Amino acid sequence: MPVWSLPFLILLLAMTLYFGNLTLVPAVVASLETLVAVIYTLAVRSRPTGKAVANVLPLLPAQMLLLFGISLLPRPGVLALVWAAIPAASLAYDGVSRTRAFRARTSILAGLYCILWADVIFLLERWIALGRGLTGSTSIAAAVAFGVLGGLFLFTGIRRHQNAAKE
Repeated sequence: MPVWSLPFLILLLAMTLYFGNLTLVPAVVASLETLVAVIYTLAVRSRPTGKAVANVLPLLPAQMLLLFGISLLPRPGVLALVWAAIPAASLAYDGVSRTRAFRARTSILAGLYCILWADVIFLLERWIALGRGLTGSTSIAAAVAFGVLGGLFLFTGIRRHQNAAKE
């Protein structure tokens, strides 16, 4: 993630905390994860990296935008805590991708990739369903659509990791 985007990440956090409806625990978790992401980015930016399958750190501002959207819901509670897995998985993914290749590296990266994107897809579906007031069969249809498309997205990501490991 470029260093110039770090102030943007902090600004998004500040906006989320100021305008959102986060309770104390999700607000503290989001603040700590943002602080860790900033420190991690500054610490690793000067170190050489190995060949990474994908770089997910530049997605941290978009992940913070997702939290901002969730925080605008009347009761973001559990969804805000579920969001906490996204930056954690992103940092873990980057850390593993920067290590030298080892036997389980591809499996770990694919697993973290699935955790990261399944969480994002779930939160987007819930954010839309709750924000639009979807209920009953409409809510089920939205969940199924997100599930099918999300499953295809995860499948292609896993295949990409497997193909990259063979190179």
